[in-house]
Amino acid sequence: MAVKAFMRVFLLFAIGHYCSASDLFRIPRQSAPSIFSVGNGEQCLSSDRSTGGVCLARNQCNTQGGKAIGFCGVFATCCSLNACDVRTNTKVAVFINPPLNKESSGLECSYNVEINNNNVCQMRIDFETFNLAPPTTVDSVENVTQRPGYTCRNDIFQVTNLQANSDFLPALCGDNNGQHIYVRVNASLNSRTIRLNFKIADRNSQPHLPQATWKIKVTQLECFNALGKYRDGLLDAITSSLPSTPLASSADRDEYLIAPPGCLQYHPDRSGYFESFNYNRGAGPYIANLAYATCFRRTNDVCGVKLTAASFNIATRADENLNLDTDCQNNPVSRGVPESQDYLFIPESETADGMRGSKFCGKSAENQIIASTPPGPLYVHFHSDNLVTDDIDENGYRFSYNVLNNCFINN
Repeated sequence: MAVKAFMRVFLLFAIGHYCSASDLFRIPRQSAPSIFSVGNGEQCLSSDRSTGGVCLARNQCNTQGGKAIGFCGVFATCCSLNACDVRTNTKVAVFINPPLNKESSGLECSYNVEINNNNVCQMRIDFETFNLAPPTTVDSVENVTQRPGYTCRNDIFQVTNLQANSDFLPALCGDNNGQHIYVRVNASLNSRTIRLNFKIADRNSQPHLPQATWKIKVTQLECFNALGKYRDGLLDAITSSLPSTPLASSADRDEYLIAPPGCLQYHPDRSGYFESFNYNRGAGPYIANLAYATCFRRTNDVCGVKLTAASFNIATRADENLNLDTDCQNNPVSRGVPESQDYLFIPESETADGMRGSKFCGKSAENQIIASTPPGPLYVHFHSDNLVTDDIDENGYRFSYNVLNNCFINN
């Protein structure tokens, strides 16, 4: 026993000489929190397992306006951050809506997330629960068939305080349970904080609106250079033979989640599903004025992605066409009266029955199996205009996906 204890001390001493103390204690945890944890920012559950929070030191929980709902080991607390105007810099943070009723609605609720360290290059925002008032358009007028598109006019969620050259992030509302977005950050620039901002409409004046609820997880992802990854890999090798340790590296986990440039959404798993914002179980409508990419992880053995439409209903100009490519978007030079320009772009795509195209609108992708085999990144791009035409649905889409090891669509 004495020899084992000596070896552990020796290894930790050696590690301390290999990397600085600040590096050593900055490395995020991958395993479950140690009983000696003093708050690592990982998710935790309340004592009765009914709600979630983050593991923080007790003083951190108090200063961030949180509420203790359980314990994390001996020296930390499971902290529910269900207050507004919260500021945090933990690697993983969870924000839950404060108690809302008619008397407390009509508020603005903001969360400030500070960059944890200079390696952080992206933040992934997961909407574990996200139910706001849906997007709306203006009331119809007699003899007028076209109106502005559906936008977030009542409840609004937006990420703000970004640098001028950051990716455009749309305002969101409606039902987005299970969705996510990525935010690109740069710790070397002046602003080291992003703001998650909710504006909630007054339910006293609009009692028909649904109750607003949310539970949002923000994960700060670190981009490690070659030296950083080697350092963390060596640390893993040295400590792998020891019992569970709080020093396990999360470099590989972060690398797995890092999205390619330009992707608002990213799915690193080899299979899953994706859907339009406010898909709302097929009832929609999707939000106007969107233009964003949903991306999939491409490894060396992947040649494409297979998409299977569970539901697909996007606005179109006419029912008598194929609702592909130029049927979905006109050349601006040839346009007369305003026409729908909504489409889902799937590069180098072919359906199981041999139909080829890149832009899909109307119901052209409904009940279809589509293989996309571009030479570069794997992605789809959704574009919506600011136009609604009466009697033309804008419900949105939902697909399951599988990355392909060979690109024969029927395999």
